[in-house]
Amino acid sequence: MSQANHIPAWAASPEEFERTLEVLVSTARDNDVELDRSWTFRHEKHDDVMVEITSLAPRPELAEPTPSQPSVSEEATAADFKLALDELLMKGQDEGMTFDRSWTFRDSNPDSNDTMVEISRLAKST
Repeated sequence: MSQANHIPAWAASPEEFERTLEVLVSTARDNDVELDRSWTFRHEKHDDVMVEITSLAPRPELAEPTPSQPSVSEEATAADFKLALDELLMKGQDEGMTFDRSWTFRDSNPDSNDTMVEISRLAKST
């Protein structure tokens, strides 16, 4: 099962990157993918980056509506999530995005944890 059939990761602007990242994280969380961890992605033609995802205590008064685009399969696995996240990072960089920033995604479900995603550029290994 290829990731393209399950989690289309694409970004043409910083706003679309953020919306796609939010949908990706939300779908993974809904499928019980462990998100309180970090991943390192090393590439030859892109910046190496580290992605850290942290669950935050829910704050229902700040919840945003559930993201509506793009559509994402409801059957995402941890492996699907990592592959889609890697693809999203590369496509974002292809479109000129730079990292070293974070996003906070508020869940509309008052019983669910909110999520913070931090993406940091890493020095290239020599």
